[in-house]
Amino acid sequence: MATVQFEAINGGEQIQLQILDSEGGPLTPDYLRNQFKLTEFRDCFLLEEALLSAVNLSKAPQAEAVEIVVAEQRPAQIQVKISGDKMECELIVESAYGAKNPDIDWLSSELANAGVSFGIDSNKLKAIANQLTNIAPGTMIKESVAKGKPVGQSKQARIELLIQPLQDRLMKPQLRENGTVDMHDFGDIEMVEPGDQLAKRIPPAVGMPGKNVLGEPVHAPKPEDRLLEIGEGTQLSPADKNVLVAARKGVPLKIPGGVEVSEAYCVKDVDLTTGNIDFDGTVIVQGSVRQGMSVKATKKVMVRDYVESAEVSAGTDLIIGKGVLGKKIEQATESFSANIHCGGDFFAAYVQYAKVEAAQQCTVTKHILHSQIQANAIEMDSPKKNEAKIIGGVMQPQTTLTCNSLGAPSYIGTKVDFSTRFTDQLQELKGLNDELGERINVVRGMNTALAQIENKTSCSDASEQVTKISNTIEHFQSVISELKEKRKSLIQEMEAIKEQFEVVVKRNLYPGVEIQFVQKLLPIKQEKNSCKIKAKDDGLVFFTV
Repeated sequence: MATVQFEAINGGEQIQLQILDSEGGPLTPDYLRNQFKLTEFRDCFLLEEALLSAVNLSKAPQAEAVEIVVAEQRPAQIQVKISGDKMECELIVESAYGAKNPDIDWLSSELANAGVSFGIDSNKLKAIANQLTNIAPGTMIKESVAKGKPVGQSKQARIELLIQPLQDRLMKPQLRENGTVDMHDFGDIEMVEPGDQLAKRIPPAVGMPGKNVLGEPVHAPKPEDRLLEIGEGTQLSPADKNVLVAARKGVPLKIPGGVEVSEAYCVKDVDLTTGNIDFDGTVIVQGSVRQGMSVKATKKVMVRDYVESAEVSAGTDLIIGKGVLGKKIEQATESFSANIHCGGDFFAAYVQYAKVEAAQQCTVTKHILHSQIQANAIEMDSPKKNEAKIIGGVMQPQTTLTCNSLGAPSYIGTKVDFSTRFTDQLQELKGLNDELGERINVVRGMNTALAQIENKTSCSDASEQVTKISNTIEHFQSVISELKEKRKSLIQEMEAIKEQFEVVVKRNLYPGVEIQFVQKLLPIKQEKNSCKIKAKDDGLVFFTV
């Protein structure tokens, strides 16, 4: 094999290969590479292309020895990477080829040049420097070496209730001495006196400022503030503007952002001894609304126990501590002896054989049996698997329905109908279709008349008629195009609304259930476990919950 040697030139920055004798046999890049690794320059960066050139040069006849640079020193590459929020700094180091690797002072200097001055972990820098003394050339080291001081957590302002409002009292049964819950006792309805503290505003707190790795201060986000809402019958305390107190005697009721004190009409039971109630304000029934009676209020209605076969109407929320117990009126289809209406949210433990209309959300915890429920959303939630179930009847949500089980193993007919959301759109669509049909029939008749006139001998009168009919046809075709565009736009609007509908069944869905999104009834054909149901084209699509 040929005689070769390597020597440093240009102050050691480059390594030159000399091929002194090429008569010993053909050279190969592998041979030169192996010879290079045996030298003191083996840590330098080897130029693979130069090795190939040296081999080619050695093959050519020449008078002088081959001399070519085949390796070089390359300094360590250091990159300081600062995160977008400037709260963390990462050091990326590629070790040197044949040159000196950086020590801790060098690394610190690179951080300083990048502006990093805070949160530097000197132990990590020292570890990187130590690691660089004993690793192969070109090895990449990546390490987080500095972290900023995060800002303290800001606290939003909040409203703390100092009393238990009536809504919460009716939703929380009393605890017996033995630790069990009495589902028939929700406690007495308590009154507040003028000056009693009702709610307190806890002001917002700004978190402590932090500092990023560049040494710049980082300020905590400004927390959201909330003010006490001064409801009817309340005022701010003269001694503390963050405390709401009662201005009159009455029943405390929770409202968004505070409390109001209602001069409510309170009665033990609504029966023949009290007569029907029609009150401008809030009505509180400490017992039940008995069969055949009626309660109407312009504000809230709260019933501690039951609503039997009666009518109850509330201008805002309606809360029933126990349940609605109606009966089916056999002579009428979907007619019940208990009728409930409220302009806000509805809450009850259970509903049986009743019609409920709620402008907002309907919340029932235990069960809905053979009833008709109309609400923006129907929400049933209970950790007990035998609760939060719907069996029979018609549910008419405007957006969503959520329950544990829907239908029954005995295939009892249960309907979920979203189509009431489209009452106005369907009426408008019918009007468009009727008008479109009339216009199309008119155009057909005119086209027939036009064809008959054109088949006759041409004359000035016939020509004038043709022109008038053609202009009329053109006008009606323009109207038809506009009607079709309106119909298309209306259908697209309905499809967009339909995509928002969903039925969530957390445990069991049974055959016998039918779902109607617009006009077509879609039956559930097989039992399913927890699932989410949405509309897709003209069918149903199921998602696992």
